[in-house]
Amino acid sequence: MSESDYFLSVLQKRIGEYFNQSLMYEARFQQQNDIITAQNEKIEELNRAIGEYQEQIKNFDEARKQSPKPTRKKTTSTSDGGTF
Repeated sequence: MSESDYFLSVLQKRIGEYFNQSLMYEARFQQQNDIITAQNEKIEELNRAIGEYQEQIKNFDEARKQSPKPTRKKTTSTSDGGTF
């Protein structure tokens, strides 16, 4: 074998190794991107839920402000309050 044959052999081996590494990195990046996408969707869902809860709280506060507070009638009695 000549020197160029050894060079081509080593080159083919390295290209195969680098190709495999690039596939692994690409797969990892895709997996991380999928995780980030799922987390962002969950964050959006939770933000929508927070907005709904804040709206409900606002409605409860408005309803509470509009409804009059119950008051007790003050009664006056002429007796001392007890019988034996």
